[in-house]
Amino acid sequence: MQIETRDFGVAEIDEKDIITFVKPILGFEDYTKFVLLMDQEISGFAWLQSAEEKELCFIIANPALVENYSPSVDKDTLEALGGEYTEMWLMAAIKEDTVKTTVNLKSPLLFNMNNFTAAQTVSDDDLPFRFALFGGKEQ
Repeated sequence: MQIETRDFGVAEIDEKDIITFVKPILGFEDYTKFVLLMDQEISGFAWLQSAEEKELCFIIANPALVENYSPSVDKDTLEALGGEYTEMWLMAAIKEDTVKTTVNLKSPLLFNMNNFTAAQTVSDDDLPFRFALFGGKEQ
């Protein structure tokens, strides 16, 4: 199937690759169907493109870019995902001056790629919503 994307034009995707958010992204509760798009030339980042709305696309970052990041995950979120998650990503805010790019450590995105479900969770840990990815501090 084909979907229109914000940044890549028309993308050919397999319908089985559509990820359903069982706990939607905060502020975007009306949109639950997304696909992960990768650019092989850009490591550590991906695009989370809505399959329902062309203009709704988030840039997400691999949490491995943040040293010692290991947030707690609540039981309800794990149950909603089928008992586990296989990937974690962080919402990123890419700035024109890329050194000022931030990620949300407080509310990671969890993916269970075994059943193509996802959830955004809010960690009980004392973590910042805006963490300078390349400066290592709260913004």
